[in-house]
Amino acid sequence: MTGLDLPFPFYAVTAFIFGLIIGSFLNVVIHRVPRGMSVVFPRSHCASCAAPVAAFDNIPLVSFALLGGRCRSCRARISAAYPTVELGAGLMFTALMLKTGPSWELLLEFAFASVIIALVFIDARHHLLPNVITYPAFIFALASAAAQAGWSDKTLLTFDISLVIPGLHSAFIPWRAALFGALLFALAAPGFWLLDRLDALLFSRYFDWAENDEEIDEKEIEKEMEIERRHNRAIRATMIFGVVVAVAWAALVVLFSAKHQQAFEAAYNGLTRASFGALIIGGLIWLIRAAYFLLRRIEGMGLGDVKMMAVVAAFLSWHVALGVLLLGSIIGSVIGVIFFFRSKQGFKAPLPFGACLGIAALIVMLTATPFSVWHINQ
Repeated sequence: MTGLDLPFPFYAVTAFIFGLIIGSFLNVVIHRVPRGMSVVFPRSHCASCAAPVAAFDNIPLVSFALLGGRCRSCRARISAAYPTVELGAGLMFTALMLKTGPSWELLLEFAFASVIIALVFIDARHHLLPNVITYPAFIFALASAAAQAGWSDKTLLTFDISLVIPGLHSAFIPWRAALFGALLFALAAPGFWLLDRLDALLFSRYFDWAENDEEIDEKEIEKEMEIERRHNRAIRATMIFGVVVAVAWAALVVLFSAKHQQAFEAAYNGLTRASFGALIIGGLIWLIRAAYFLLRRIEGMGLGDVKMMAVVAAFLSWHVALGVLLLGSIIGSVIGVIFFFRSKQGFKAPLPFGACLGIAALIVMLTATPFSVWHINQ
């Protein structure tokens, strides 16, 4: 165990409470991001009567129980999804604490789990994996992979990508690591953007656009355009953030790699593994998506699934992401059968596959590493 010499139950309870707090914020993200709203302003309010939610009515889990699941002002029902997200985040953070122990790596896992939880619930509700989440999450995943490879003292089971691409990990040269690593960070968000443009160019003719002869609601169109403008501004900000991270990486390598060559060499190798892993997994899923388009002339898998799995591969490694894809497919099959019996659309009912992949990613993150460490240490 690392960290302060405190009883382990203290860490577990702290992680649970912290998870509840983060879960409360994730509820805001899940509700507002798909609608193009700011997650900061306005303050939390009732969706039915717009009454502001007081601080004492915004305590995770507790307020929902005390209010009986209803708004204090208008007595409208509060969705059970809110306490579900809070409890889910609290339990997930506690499980990660039990797996990893108190360390700085745990904070990275908390952040990754938070992203996945938000994507799971957004996809389940809206069949959407927003770019404003997946774009910055990819940069975060690359930075996390580099940091953990270079400065983590934990024994992790990793697959050497140079076995697949010989010569990838050559002798460490600081200027080359600074330049190529900076390019990987700077091109992460633009790479997703180019993927969006390419996908629209190749497959937009296969999309089924709903045609409606009724009078067009100009206010609704303006609202959708405003949402798109907000999302585009967030994506541009993410691209700028990627450049800032790229410059920071290059500066750190140039200034400190001479004294800490081993750590920076490991970090650079971790960054390249994460980047190529994301390319492998993302490319594989994109090819599956493209093949389905060409064979069936309909969209079978969303492009958001491709980007989310690239994030998963970058953070967890590409070979672990293959397990996520397999488990997510099994979960999706089970849910698909349930939809078949409960929906009038049968097998044509839309399946939130991204949510299935997200659930699989959380399960694999909790189970893969402990087994790997145990296996290595035998």
